[in-house]
Amino acid sequence: MAVDLSPKAGKAIFESDAGAYVTWSSADQPILTDMKVGAGLLVLQPQGLALPHYADSPKFGFVLEGKATVGLVLAGESKQKVIELKKGDIIVFPLGNLTWWYNDGESKFSIVMLGDSSVAVHTGNFSYFFLAGAIGVFNGLSTEFLSTAWGIEEAHAQSLFRSQPAVLLTKPAQRLHDIKPSSSDARGVVLNIEHAPPEVCVKKGGHTTTLTSAHLAMLKEVAFTLNITKLEPKAMRSPGFLPDAAVQVVYVTKGSGRVQIAGTDGGNALNEEVKEGCLFVVPSFFVMSVIAGDEGMEWVALIKTSKPHYNYFTGKTSLMNIFTPQILEASLNASPDLVKLLRTKGGAQSAIIPPSN
Repeated sequence: MAVDLSPKAGKAIFESDAGAYVTWSSADQPILTDMKVGAGLLVLQPQGLALPHYADSPKFGFVLEGKATVGLVLAGESKQKVIELKKGDIIVFPLGNLTWWYNDGESKFSIVMLGDSSVAVHTGNFSYFFLAGAIGVFNGLSTEFLSTAWGIEEAHAQSLFRSQPAVLLTKPAQRLHDIKPSSSDARGVVLNIEHAPPEVCVKKGGHTTTLTSAHLAMLKEVAFTLNITKLEPKAMRSPGFLPDAAVQVVYVTKGSGRVQIAGTDGGNALNEEVKEGCLFVVPSFFVMSVIAGDEGMEWVALIKTSKPHYNYFTGKTSLMNIFTPQILEASLNASPDLVKLLRTKGGAQSAIIPPSN
């Protein structure tokens, strides 16, 4: 049976004057369940507040635009971190953390989240557990239990835990003061893409960066890494695959391009144009290649392995250049001259290939 890898745009499941939350549902993309990954996008309008919550999946966020402040309490810690995020920042959220988000600025803030949903309540989807609001977890406990737990009167428990009508996001009547981000709180948790050294950088082609715990310490707490790739107009990402059974979930942050994915039995699993805002999944061992459109293409990807390694089919150290020439001749049923051309031309290419003209 063919695997449906069609890229999809997300759907807003909540919208208000405070912002929106967009999700990619496994009902629309069953591959998310099959590969046990998930994705969501948070938008905060000026003065928007995302109510305190925790989630059932470890994930990372990539800031697409704007600035906001996030409060983060890591599992086992007794102090919250208060961090300012800006465009290009990457922040990692291990399992069991609690967060709140606040946009104290005058422009929109948005951040895309990609994560591992292996242990999620509903595999392929993120579930959030809120500490306040109309769907907050305390609504599942009686005021008798709540008043006993805090040593307060039931009337006080009613006022404290039943007064917030908002769902997910709210817009406080007044600006929240005394929220002071700390640069030391961000250390090891946040990294801006400008400070991430590219592993491949090709003039007029683009660059690609794979981040591990060596770049961002918090990645030690999760079983994934992430990749950020930028292709210049008409440039190509060379065909390649991850040999360690790693799944990739890819979100297009800018531009557009054509993606081809090769699967089992010589089949073409995907050959489609993708554009900004689309999400697609590359299953284990499948081969992916991309040619950017007229405006170039950029994406961020979660890779479900802590030690990623790409095997490319072009370049001096590519598989096609490592094999014995006679093996290639026999395997491809090709002449020595053609195999020599393949190795010479292909060996001069990189993981990112600039346009020929």
